[in-house]
Amino acid sequence: MQDPSPDPSPVTENTEKKGEAPAEAPQSNKDSADILEVTAMEQSPEQEAANEVEEAAEPPEKVEPEPEPPLPPEFDKYWKAVEANPEEFTTWTYLLHYVEQENHIYATRRVFDMFLARYPYCYGYWKKYADIEKRNNNVMEADEVYRRGIQAVTLSVDLWIHYLQFLKETLDPSDPETTNTMRGTFEHALMSAGLDFRSDKLWEMYINYETEQGNLSGVTSIYSRLLGIPTLHYAHHFQKLKEHIQGHLPKEFLTAEKFIELRKELASISHHSGSKFECPSGLEDIADPAQRTTEVENMRHRIIEVHQEIFSLNENEVHKRWAFEEGIKRPYFHVKPLEKVQINNWKEYLDFEIENGAHERVVILFERCVIACACYEEFWIKVRPVTSYMEYRLTH
Repeated sequence: MQDPSPDPSPVTENTEKKGEAPAEAPQSNKDSADILEVTAMEQSPEQEAANEVEEAAEPPEKVEPEPEPPLPPEFDKYWKAVEANPEEFTTWTYLLHYVEQENHIYATRRVFDMFLARYPYCYGYWKKYADIEKRNNNVMEADEVYRRGIQAVTLSVDLWIHYLQFLKETLDPSDPETTNTMRGTFEHALMSAGLDFRSDKLWEMYINYETEQGNLSGVTSIYSRLLGIPTLHYAHHFQKLKEHIQGHLPKEFLTAEKFIELRKELASISHHSGSKFECPSGLEDIADPAQRTTEVENMRHRIIEVHQEIFSLNENEVHKRWAFEEGIKRPYFHVKPLEKVQINNWKEYLDFEIENGAHERVVILFERCVIACACYEEFWIKVRPVTSYMEYRLTH
């Protein structure tokens, strides 16, 4: 029968072999000292701190999200109607109206996300969606909805205006970054939609904002850009610029660089006409009141004269496009068919712009067209005599 006891350990063997014990004793003492040293290190404050860090680094317990509240009582009825016929626009509007009335944020998000994925050009519903989020104190979510909307329908002047108004209402006016954010958003809006013939309200909103900020030179700069763009209210903008110039001193509505440049220009003209008056070369005021008044009036006259030339050229461009613009009765998206006369007007307008307009104006007109005519394939695919939107973007 096999002995069940284990084999002797090395320590047992050493104790049994008395002749070898003296040689092994120093090694045992050394091992014991090492063990004590390691144990002391493990119990040191540094090691305890390291252990605490390791424990702290452990991932926190997973928190289960709160369950969504039950949907409104008649939600399923409206939702099933949409699922049964998703192409029926009116059915969608009933569902959208219902969740808006119920003010149920989870149902609202579900419905609006589905609807806007199918109909992204309905800019009014992007605003409705953002308004609901804001009413529920979800400012960040509302901002995100607006950003998604202007990405989907970049050319919507109205949606840009609503977004800018939203920022004015929600950003902290005491934060120094707020002004930069507003100006950056205005510039982004103008870059996206500022060439639209009906973008006047967007430009005016920017002008009013800079006026509120006391940035009169910025107002002058915006007017200078606007007067070169064919828009519906082009003449009104020129009149407002003249009032702006007449109502303030040149030093107030011009940058320092522009003021000095204009002063040198007028001084050069004066010298060529035989005047011996020495005008200051910097920003300082002219000492003589009469000469100071003369300089101010000469500056105003010259600035208006320069902008009059820009206005006259732009007026000619407006007249070329006026009949086409009057023919656009529905510039926004809708599922209802367009009248044939409006479709033909778009085609003729595109033909004109391709032949006569700058590249930027052609692109803007195409983008306006495919919003109003989104349901008409001829504006998306290759059709003659009109170059398609997709073909134009690929070849220019």
